[in-house]
Amino acid sequence: MRTQKRQPRRPEVKEKINQNKTDMEAKEVNLDRIATDVETVRETLEDLEFDGTVEGTEEIETEIENAEDVTVEIFDEEDDALESIQEDATEYEDEMNDRSDSSENDLKKVSLARAKIETTETIVELKKAKDAIARDIDFLIEQIEITNEDIKNSEGAQDGLNKRVHANNIRRGNK
Repeated sequence: MRTQKRQPRRPEVKEKINQNKTDMEAKEVNLDRIATDVETVRETLEDLEFDGTVEGTEEIETEIENAEDVTVEIFDEEDDALESIQEDATEYEDEMNDRSDSSENDLKKVSLARAKIETTETIVELKKAKDAIARDIDFLIEQIEITNEDIKNSEGAQDGLNKRVHANNIRRGNK
């Protein structure tokens, strides 16, 4: 007997996976824009000649460093938001794995039942059920692989962006 647990439709699964990918890519684009801003601020600080007064130089340097700090803070907030989307995608991937495992168990049960059946017509229908389960498993595995690839790509992009922002902090002596 079917359980009362809500099962998604295949288009819903695809839509959820596509939405996660779209959301991750949008955050990556935004993080790239912010990382470029951080690099521009740092390059500006590096390029200044500071030939004015001591007070002017200190004030300019402080304000540019403040601009960098604010931009890095914004980057970190967006990075956290991307991390949250990646976690959501990973949770959904886990859910699809659980569904695939459950379908594998169902496939075994139908196979066992089919082995006990003697009526040819019943065997034919159970074969159709096995085929349907196998198609569902294949669909779930394909979606799991897509999700996994999307997450890996997003994490790779995220790592590169984080290196641009956090590994090259001039003020902290990491030239």
